[in-house]
Amino acid sequence: MHLLRQELIKAEIVHYADNKVLVTSFANKVTLKQGKNETVYRLPQHGWQKLMLPFRLARRALRLDKCNVFPLFSGSAVTALIAIRQGIVYRIDCQNGEIKETLTLRQCRNVLHRSICKSPEGHLYFGEYGRNSERKSVPVYRSVDQGQSWTVIYEFPEKSIKHIHGCFWDPYEEKVWVCTGDYKNENYIIVANEDFNSIETLGDGSQKWRTCFPFFKNEEVIWAMDSELETSYICSLQRKDRTLTKVQDLPGPVWYAKELTDGWHCIATVQEIGIGVKDKHSHILVSQDAKNWQPVHKLEADWYPKRYLKFGAIGFADGPQSSEKFYIFAEALSGWDGKSFCCKLTVTEQRPA
Repeated sequence: MHLLRQELIKAEIVHYADNKVLVTSFANKVTLKQGKNETVYRLPQHGWQKLMLPFRLARRALRLDKCNVFPLFSGSAVTALIAIRQGIVYRIDCQNGEIKETLTLRQCRNVLHRSICKSPEGHLYFGEYGRNSERKSVPVYRSVDQGQSWTVIYEFPEKSIKHIHGCFWDPYEEKVWVCTGDYKNENYIIVANEDFNSIETLGDGSQKWRTCFPFFKNEEVIWAMDSELETSYICSLQRKDRTLTKVQDLPGPVWYAKELTDGWHCIATVQEIGIGVKDKHSHILVSQDAKNWQPVHKLEADWYPKRYLKFGAIGFADGPQSSEKFYIFAEALSGWDGKSFCCKLTVTEQRPA
């Protein structure tokens, strides 16, 4: 299999895509396309940093490109957008264009992409993802009113974890899975009902429990490790007895993953700093069973210093997409930095003109 880039998207990040809707962002500008209609919303940008918005390297250094956008639907139409940028959570009303601040985060600028989930009841969940060098307590937020307000539904005690990698809805057990990290005795998964009054804690704090995206299957939950500290593996957790097995080693840690509608799964390794990073590339790998993976593309990290101008990463857009048409975006990778693409998987290697 090979990855074919079909179209360059004029955006730094593609947040969501389906057959009718495309949600992207560029700096503080969020664009919603629904059919032939396109609407642009500008999130607030205050102070001198506003002068830096036109410059890609400045946006990288100051993290002014970072943004999360989660669409809310009525039928097939987007009625609102939940956006997180520069430590503020906004609700964008797509019917009247109002942009409302709904929450100020404690110690977090943004969350990882695709780390916000929605339950069948319509409840929204996410957790803070920040440096948290002092190891303060870390909240999980819930909204029961379509993002108009938020409450802390659960809080990890101080000194217990660094941050939360994401909240994910498991349709089989009908629970929220909350994944944490990063270092020794900080890697766990809690499995909770919608009210978080029934909680199961999984893991021993080691790196094999450090993940940013689980694939939910009928009899098992599968994930890629996110570890720059040791070799990352594909891991399989049996639902029946909660035993965890390492399945396949990877060339680096994984932040972002995607399950496509026609049975294919995608993951992308990250160019970080550490012995768990085996080469100078970010790799895209695909699988049909989420256990046996094959590489389809690789990109070399660009030459800018990683600590200050970002690790090389590839992300995947949320929303139902197939191997014939799915969306990715990249940062700090040679030739791809700050770019987004519509892609497909193909058996025969093809080069874009």
